[in-house]
Amino acid sequence: MKAEDIIIALVLGVLSALALRFIFSVYQRYLYICEPSQILVVSGKKTKMKSGEIVNFAVINGGRHFRIPFVQIVKRMDLRLIPIELKLGRILSAGGIPLDLHAIANVKLSTDERFVHNAVERFLDLPVDNVKTAARQLLEGALRGVVSQLTPEQVNEDRIEFANKLVDMCESDFNKMGLHLDTLKVLRVEDEAQYLVNLGRTQIANAIRDAENAESLCAQQIAQEEATARQTAEVAQKQAEIGIAQKRNQLRTQKGQLEGDAQAVERESLVAGEQARAEAEIELQTVRKDGETRRLLCDVVLPAQAEGVAQQLLAEGEAATLRENGMANAAVIHEMTAALAVAGDKARELFVLSQLDLLVAEVADKVRKMQLQNVQVIDNGDGRALPALAASYPASVVAVLGTLKDLTGVDVSSILSGSAR
Repeated sequence: MKAEDIIIALVLGVLSALALRFIFSVYQRYLYICEPSQILVVSGKKTKMKSGEIVNFAVINGGRHFRIPFVQIVKRMDLRLIPIELKLGRILSAGGIPLDLHAIANVKLSTDERFVHNAVERFLDLPVDNVKTAARQLLEGALRGVVSQLTPEQVNEDRIEFANKLVDMCESDFNKMGLHLDTLKVLRVEDEAQYLVNLGRTQIANAIRDAENAESLCAQQIAQEEATARQTAEVAQKQAEIGIAQKRNQLRTQKGQLEGDAQAVERESLVAGEQARAEAEIELQTVRKDGETRRLLCDVVLPAQAEGVAQQLLAEGEAATLRENGMANAAVIHEMTAALAVAGDKARELFVLSQLDLLVAEVADKVRKMQLQNVQVIDNGDGRALPALAASYPASVVAVLGTLKDLTGVDVSSILSGSAR
């Protein structure tokens, strides 16, 4: 892009921004927004009213309006309340009694399309004090006119009706001025002649008298009602006592009947209980008999049967053992006889050798069973007595083996020493 194109684009952008800013400022300057507490009066714009009359301005209540420059003028009018305090003295009432009134009113510009143009024509560009002064003058005149038609009692007692008549009287004048009376309250009504005060005193005296009469009448009525109530209470008490006595008699009768019924039921229940107890005892004895039978069966019969079976099995086992041992011994003897027959002259020695462990064990047992209580050893001084005593035990074994040789002809000592083959 060339430098000239860039400069042109920048210039166009600046001009566009300036144009937008100018348009925005113009729009902001000539755009009017109507707030809820205001109305806009647009001069230079013709408006046709409902009555057919054409005026050279327009009233906008809410919304917004864009003013055409050099052609229209837009101004604002305030719709907020204007408080007005009214203090009027010596106003002649219908009875010719002068009254002093103190009231408060709230006035504002009317927003009714029928009367708002009257307010624009009369109060546009004027301060609020002018509106306040005009409204006060209208209210004072209407107030004097209404008071002149009412008595002091009516003004003081029915202030709401008084305020309504005042509003009705000044409504047409307010509409012509384009104003609206929002509220009107009468705060105080007084008179210099103390007419209302004296009237109040008379009413107070009458009220006190009526109250005293009413109090006396009420006291009499209360005394009469108390006497009547006392008499009624006594009669009711007597009737209640009679009723209580009757109820007690009925209670005794019912109690006697219930006790008789209860005793009958009790006797029946005792008989039924004895019968049920007897039946239960019979069932219990039956159950005990069955239980004893089963206990004997479990404790005596079944164990005896089991013992018999066990003894039989043990006897059979012992018999089988003896039978097997006998057969085994016979087989051994048979085999030994065959071996001895084969051995010839050495058969005796072979038999002794086969029984050598038993013989040696028997000999050792014989020697072991020898018991010596008190042994007195006399040594000659050479120390041989004690060893000789210790050597007596092997000598005993040799003696036993010698005895065995004499009995069997088998020299075990020689066999053990290896001298004999």
